[in-house]
Amino acid sequence: MIHTKWSFILVMMLLASGTKAQDLTLDQLVDQSLKNNQQVQLSRLNEKQTDAQISEVKARARPQVNLTGDYKRYLKIPGQVVPASTFGGAEGSYQVLALGLPYNLSTSVQVSQALYSPSINIGLKAAKLSVDLASLQTLKTQEEVAFSVSNTYYNLQTVAQQMAFLRSNIASLDRLIQVTDLLYKNKLSQGIDVDRLRINRTQAQTQLESLQGSYQELINALKFLTGTPQTAPLSVKIDIDQNASVPTLIANDAINRTDILILERQKALNEQSTLNTKASFLPTLSAYGVANSTVFGKDGENSVLKNVPGYWLGLQLNWNIYDGSARKSKLVQQKIESQKLSIQSDQTKENISMDIANARTKFYVEQRNLTTSREQVALAEKVYTQTQLQFKEGTTALTEVIQAENAVQDAQNNYLNTLINLRAAELNWKKASGTIIPKQ
Repeated sequence: MIHTKWSFILVMMLLASGTKAQDLTLDQLVDQSLKNNQQVQLSRLNEKQTDAQISEVKARARPQVNLTGDYKRYLKIPGQVVPASTFGGAEGSYQVLALGLPYNLSTSVQVSQALYSPSINIGLKAAKLSVDLASLQTLKTQEEVAFSVSNTYYNLQTVAQQMAFLRSNIASLDRLIQVTDLLYKNKLSQGIDVDRLRINRTQAQTQLESLQGSYQELINALKFLTGTPQTAPLSVKIDIDQNASVPTLIANDAINRTDILILERQKALNEQSTLNTKASFLPTLSAYGVANSTVFGKDGENSVLKNVPGYWLGLQLNWNIYDGSARKSKLVQQKIESQKLSIQSDQTKENISMDIANARTKFYVEQRNLTTSREQVALAEKVYTQTQLQFKEGTTALTEVIQAENAVQDAQNNYLNTLINLRAAELNWKKASGTIIPKQ
């Protein structure tokens, strides 16, 4: 019975350990942000909204059915002036006749169909381009979110590495304080030496607590970017890959930049708007059919209720021949807009080429600097270790130990700054080349 109880507890412990939050990698964080980020979700809703525009434009080409109703209660039936001779009166004189009944109810159903309307086809093409543009805007939003997630992730890793360095330094200072305190008790060192070391330890502990606050802020930022509730836990893999790989780029990477594709769609939309404006100079032709039913009524002793139906077909031509030159002015504006988009496209391509060149140069420089910084850290740690041993043996002063410790911290900070610059250059290279999110 006891054996069964402990077996049960062991199984529950294993299950509990299996539910521990997984440390998310950068790729997993990016994937999560592309699904759950609120800005991305808004962009997808804009896509759906744009999809509905195609149905709206298509509906304009289908038959239109309108139902109208009209009820009148004449307090005084309006009259009509007719020649009196019609009813046997004198020639040249006129008489007012009130024709009709006081109650009138008219109902009409009209079905119309556009036979010729160039703007419908143009509008359909423009709506499809708008859908493509909305999709590209979503991709642009995803790229921006992925860039923010990556940048925050790298900063988080750097802060975590700084915290690890500080913990290591604090542990080393604790050991050195114990040794110095022991030497002081044996009258082999001064009490001020212990105080100096404790001051350094307090400063290191303060820096560590400050970094812990920065770490939590970065975790909260990742929660926001990935659509994770602030109250939910988020565990991130903080190990730094010190051997950053060179991004793989294609020869004409600028052509696949989302910025360029968006400008191309905007130019195409402007062209469709120009065609639509030109089409407004042409007439439109519609066919229609009407079914009408009018009921006339009168109350009282001689009450009357009479239904009079009517049916007819027709063609309707609409042609705005002159609008005060408003359409010509609109064409001028659209031509200027096309020129502006062309200049923006050329400027964007030049900016992309410059960004790629700068990011590539920065990456290679920081990659070389990282190797040098890593060697400096190793050398500073070696000197610090030797200085500690010499201090314990009484062959060197505490001042040299503190200087060696400061040299280690400077080398570590320089290494981390170089690593940050390297990751930033890699990230900017991917952003400039449009490879943060691979194009499908």
